[in-house]
Amino acid sequence: MIVKLPDGHDTVVTGNGGRLSGGQVQRIGLARAMYSDPVILVLDEPNSNLDNDGSMALNAAIRSMKSEGKSVLLMAHRPAAIQEFDLLLVLDSGARSAFGPRDEVLRDSVVNHKQIQQSKTQGGVQ
Repeated sequence: MIVKLPDGHDTVVTGNGGRLSGGQVQRIGLARAMYSDPVILVLDEPNSNLDNDGSMALNAAIRSMKSEGKSVLLMAHRPAAIQEFDLLLVLDSGARSAFGPRDEVLRDSVVNHKQIQQSKTQGGVQ
């Protein structure tokens, strides 16, 4: 994404992103967070402004960290964000309402679980 900018890595942007979209700013933020090779990465709604390509890049980054034995903690509302995770913790008013393997938690606590699973198997991102 960066090399496609007008001046590539030398493109000047302002503190609020300047001519970058919200999704581009978010992707650069993720790259900056991963630059120092963290062992644990904490992400809060990392896909809130991402398009499909950005969501796929985020999921690839999460898979990469997992394959290296690293941990990712994620707070999210969008189902696409959780497809790479093994365990889910669901909070309701600050209290734990569910915890366990992702598919079990979704099956037991999410009304549209079947739609999420179908989207996942069809490669869709919600």
